Amino acid sequence: MEEQKKRARQKKIPYIYDRKWRDKKETDAPKDIKPVIRFKSKIDGTSVLKDLVQGDVEIDNNTIEDFIILRNDGTPTYNLSASVDDHQMNMTHIIRGDDHKINTFKQIQIYQAMKWELPSFAHIPLIHTIEGKKLSKRDQASTLDDYSKIGIMPDALRNYLLRLGWSYKDKEIFTLDESIKFFNLDGIGKSPSKLDMSRILSMNEHYIKNIDENDLFNQLTEYCKLYKSEIKSDKKDKIKKSLTFLKNKAKTLEDIFNNGQYIVRDEVNFNKDDIKLIDDKARKVISDFNAQFEKIGLPSREILEPIVNELIKSHDTNFKGVGQPLRIALTGSKFGPGIYDIILSLGKEEVRKRLNAKIA
Repeated sequence: MEEQKKRARQKKIPYIYDRKWRDKKETDAPKDIKPVIRFKSKIDGTSVLKDLVQGDVEIDNNTIEDFIILRNDGTPTYNLSASVDDHQMNMTHIIRGDDHKINTFKQIQIYQAMKWELPSFAHIPLIHTIEGKKLSKRDQASTLDDYSKIGIMPDALRNYLLRLGWSYKDKEIFTLDESIKFFNLDGIGKSPSKLDMSRILSMNEHYIKNIDENDLFNQLTEYCKLYKSEIKSDKKDKIKKSLTFLKNKAKTLEDIFNNGQYIVRDEVNFNKDDIKLIDDKARKVISDFNAQFEKIGLPSREILEPIVNELIKSHDTNFKGVGQPLRIALTGSKFGPGIYDIILSLGKEEVRKRLNAKIA
């Protein structure tokens, strides 16, 4: 048998047991070998699988080998175990990947041999990569945990996977209740679907923008606790109040985490390239703004706008000429939320502390 398997590998064809011992008597079996037990499969005719997704699938019975149901140590194989388990649990529908179709034909024979009522079978097309290859564990994002780590929310991933190879009218967004209500096997396509990371991110962005902010905050804090660093209690209120703008352009919870780092950190972490933009002119803008900022009480957008506009005039510059130096001084980066949002989220004392600190 090992020689037969070797030849099959060399020819790059599947090995099929040659049924050598199919009709032998038990007394003919070697005494010094623990045998496996094989199922005597049908040889003649064809079998038809009435698949709820694929339709009628017909194969020649002689293509199904006499498959093993008990190993030589007496333990059952997958096909026997699955058939018995599904029968004893009164399963009415068996839904699985279409790479299991050959196993289904084997299990149908076990059901028929035992005179059990057949369940309904549905074989779902496999998910492929964007390049059209079968998705495997070697792919960077193939498990639920992989998506959780980058901040994909459960509802967004559920919604995306629901729509992957299945459709209901022109509807794209489904709540959990709608998913349960509308899902049916009739809407599943027969061709493999491609896992598109850009569409997952787009779906996640939709949920970030539209989810209740209390729920979003709870998911963010749990995400930070599990995969980043736990948000300190004295920073939570600032983060929560700032979610309205921190979630802008964010496609993942990780994006929100990164957008809010200037709030979470006690010290400004300057980007080495952006700090080069703080020349003498920029330092004068920061100094003049700080002088005016010291005079105001509780900051608001209505109070800050005239100060910024006056600086634009006095320094003969534009909004970027004022906003960029202030953003770098307060967050360490030229990128980030709007300058008014940054100031209001930090609060007056924190802004004063950062503007008075040495920029280096």
